[in-house]
Amino acid sequence: MTKYYSLIKNNIIDFDKLLLEKYSLLRLEEAEVIILIKLNKVLSSNKKFNIKQLSNSMTMSEEVIREKLVKLINNQFITLQLVNNNEIYSLDDTYNKLCDLLENDEIENKKSQINNEITKVVQLLEKEFKKVLSPLELELVQNWINEDKYTYDKIYNAVLDTLKANKKNIQYVDMILNKKTTENKTKPNDGLKNIFNQVYEQIK
Repeated sequence: MTKYYSLIKNNIIDFDKLLLEKYSLLRLEEAEVIILIKLNKVLSSNKKFNIKQLSNSMTMSEEVIREKLVKLINNQFITLQLVNNNEIYSLDDTYNKLCDLLENDEIENKKSQINNEITKVVQLLEKEFKKVLSPLELELVQNWINEDKYTYDKIYNAVLDTLKANKKNIQYVDMILNKKTTENKTKPNDGLKNIFNQVYEQIK
């Protein structure tokens, strides 16, 4: 179960709006979308789903609605169980399909953000160093963003330090970034060492 499931099921993320936005990706027909929306409304209000009542609110006959329901069940958008001769419908499969789409959107957005960050860094370096980056330098920049998780601001500050040192090469920027990372990792240990020394001095 994903983080989006309960948000969709409890309508914190608007089910109707989301389904209308994504139904073509799910290869649903418009009539099927309306049935799913109406079924979700019934289930959300804890009412019993009634095909006759649904037919009265639509331009489709009960027979056509049943055919659509069978198709939605076969395509794993709806599950149907018989409990004490009562038909129990569930839209969990639809919720999960929508969750998958939202997660894919999230992944694509992250990829887009990373690509934008890389582009900004490359433009910064080429502007300040007045050169076109080589393939190896481009790979290094990608590693900064993808592997080392350096932010643009951190890289920008390292570039400024490089220029102040009158150096104009990517390797020097990389050295500064690595040095600052190493310093940040060792600071807590240095702090513990100082505390230990202070305590030791007191008990001598």
